[in-house]
Amino acid sequence: MAETKEKFLTIHGHFYQPPRENPWLEAIELQDSALPYHDWNERICKECYNPNSVSRIVDSRNRILDIVNNYEYMSFNFGPTLLSWMEEFAPLTYERIIKADIESIQNHNGHGNAMAQVYNHIIMPLANTKDKETQVKWGIRDFEYRFGRKPEGIWLAETAVDDETLRVLVDNGIKFTVLSPYQALKIRKNGEKNWQDVSWGNIDPARSYEYKIKSDPTKSIDLFFYDGAISRSVAFDELLVDGNKFIKRLKEGVSEVRDYPQLINIATDGESYGHHTKFGDMALSYVLKIKAEDEGFKITNYAEYLDKYKSDYEADIKQASSWSCFHGVGRWKEDCGCSTGGHPGWNQKWRSHLRNALDYLRDELIKVYEKEGAKYFNTDVWDVRNNYIEVILDRSYSNIKKFQKQHFKPDLTEEERVKGMELLEIQRQTMLMYTSCGWFFSEISGIETVQIMKYAARAMQLAARFSDVDYEKRFLEILSEAKSNITEYGTGKDIYEKFVKPSVVTAKQIACLWAISSLYQDFEDEEDVYCYTVRRNDYQKVQKGNATLVTGNIEIRSKVTLQKANLVFALMQYAGGDFHCAIKEFSTSAEYQELKTSLIKTFMLNSLTEIIRTLDEKFGKEYFTLKDIFIEERKKILQILLKDQLEKFANTYREMYDQGKGSIYHMQNLGLEIPNEFKISAQYAMSRRYNELLSHSDGFVEKTVIQQIADINFEASKMNIQIDKTPSNNSFGKRIITNLNRLTKSFEIQQADAVLELFDIIEKLELQIDIAEAQNIYYNKIYHRIGDIIENNLESPKDKDLKFINLLLEIGTRLNINVDFYKSKITKLVW
Repeated sequence: MAETKEKFLTIHGHFYQPPRENPWLEAIELQDSALPYHDWNERICKECYNPNSVSRIVDSRNRILDIVNNYEYMSFNFGPTLLSWMEEFAPLTYERIIKADIESIQNHNGHGNAMAQVYNHIIMPLANTKDKETQVKWGIRDFEYRFGRKPEGIWLAETAVDDETLRVLVDNGIKFTVLSPYQALKIRKNGEKNWQDVSWGNIDPARSYEYKIKSDPTKSIDLFFYDGAISRSVAFDELLVDGNKFIKRLKEGVSEVRDYPQLINIATDGESYGHHTKFGDMALSYVLKIKAEDEGFKITNYAEYLDKYKSDYEADIKQASSWSCFHGVGRWKEDCGCSTGGHPGWNQKWRSHLRNALDYLRDELIKVYEKEGAKYFNTDVWDVRNNYIEVILDRSYSNIKKFQKQHFKPDLTEEERVKGMELLEIQRQTMLMYTSCGWFFSEISGIETVQIMKYAARAMQLAARFSDVDYEKRFLEILSEAKSNITEYGTGKDIYEKFVKPSVVTAKQIACLWAISSLYQDFEDEEDVYCYTVRRNDYQKVQKGNATLVTGNIEIRSKVTLQKANLVFALMQYAGGDFHCAIKEFSTSAEYQELKTSLIKTFMLNSLTEIIRTLDEKFGKEYFTLKDIFIEERKKILQILLKDQLEKFANTYREMYDQGKGSIYHMQNLGLEIPNEFKISAQYAMSRRYNELLSHSDGFVEKTVIQQIADINFEASKMNIQIDKTPSNNSFGKRIITNLNRLTKSFEIQQADAVLELFDIIEKLELQIDIAEAQNIYYNKIYHRIGDIIENNLESPKDKDLKFINLLLEIGTRLNINVDFYKSKITKLVW
């Protein structure tokens, strides 16, 4: 038996969500299926991405022993479009991910844990050569922008691969990628002629393999094949419910017959660690931080292992293969039998028609891009597209101008520069429409498939500025062949008409949103509305009774293409809250002033019927109402409109409660059940009163208020009613975080006292605050500083320092941190 060599462990997480933004707004709209969260990005970030950046290792009493940034110890890649979202909406998690890679570089001899990813997760073997190039170049540049270094490895969407894809990776400086063992075809040791068949997944996954590019054997890339059996257990065998079970399964990947330093490596969707398996991040941190070393593993990443132990084996692969389709890449182009989330009798014949429609559109728009791009760009149009990632990463006006100076012909008019930007946006949308999730699931009406159709629609809308060809007509003809499994949805064409068309946004809708919103909030002269900037040139509001007329001239500029629209609007708000907004293009100042004067005069002197007739005459029959603006904005405005009505309801509930509670107590004393009607009014009234009492508190709560709160809690308990304390829980949770941050900066007794006083108040108020972020702050920025104070007091302990240490330890106890180690130290110090 060969001597057992070193054992290395790499756990890779592929963290990815498809781009979800409305392509006209560059924002994710409310997704009901993700409730109680706003959208699926937010939900999965809360369940997985953030927990993995601050994962807990706990003791038998569930007290925190350690908080681990799993990204510092695991190999990982994040989809660029997901990181773009996180940068804005989950900045703390984003920052921890970047810092984890920096730490891993120091821990692994200059090799970071993070890998790049092809930009928006398209199936590379099904892409044309130019799209392959752009996907890789955009993915690499996005990685450099975020992680501040060049990537050594890149993750391929669904690990889908072919020879040309690997050639593109090599040409762009990528050293390695990771594949499924079932994608390997054959292997041989360098210098040997005969190949060994490994096509049934039996490749040894514990080393790297060199792959020689078939079109140019002088070029090569290294491949890692993850351990398929263990990876599958992580995803499907509930390994992540128990860290000990997890490490035991990883140990089973070790073989004593290997005579080389073996790399036990697994790869799964990163969402396994928290989203698919709740608290899966904790099993992972337990393995990475504690058990791996105990069991003789050395944590490494692919790049470090490759640098130290480059293999002398060569591998060939199955062309056009992937990790999630037994049929190669059939899942993204045909009814191959692979699907997720379907019902008995469903099929996926729609896939081929969807791909055919998108391929038709892509190829037609390539012709437009090449022909029109030559008019505006000063270099090869495809080089310009590859460099467009610089704008995607930074859409500031100054950066767009810088890009145009580098890549656009000089002396272009403003309109010509806009057209150049629109051509590039057409290309971005045609890339986004190939995001793999559009085919992955079982039904063409799913949100992922509808999303990629939206990107196609945006591309066609932009293309209409360059060609008289009706691309949508042929596109929908092809889609009409795609039959939904849900009879009432009909075909892909019907789904497009039902779910995609209503999402299309025009400048007039942005103007309508701005106009209606202007009634309820004060706008600056220049205001951002989604991915548009609205500049107010003129605005006037007049009222007659309960009706309002607003007239204005605004200029709307897209922050994406810089296209401008100069519009005139007239908004009528009726007494009942309904809206009628007429919009047209601005002509001249004189014409606008005459129009405004005429409308105001008609409004003030005539009936509402007459003003509507005048609007139709001056603006045309088209008009917009509340239903024409975006659902979230619609909800905000409706809440404002209903505010007075809701206040009346609140007063009614309070009166019911105040008048009826004496009788209710009597019923209770007689052993009778409280009527549900009263419980509803009581819950609403007490919850509202509870939160109102605390809404103006800045952390200090007067004794009289605490007593009133105690009385409400007592009444609620007596009636078995659950008070909704959500606003107060959130408010005081933020105050704890604010005060802990102050403590990290001042690090003084007075601030520690203030934190504990706040905890005492929270306890008296019977609040249940979320302390997760407070725990992170305490453990990472306060806990380890206690040791320094103790060290400075070893020879002659100071009473002030001892008091401060005890206060800090008490804060830790309140935050459910195990502080026993320092408690024992302070005890010895006193003695």
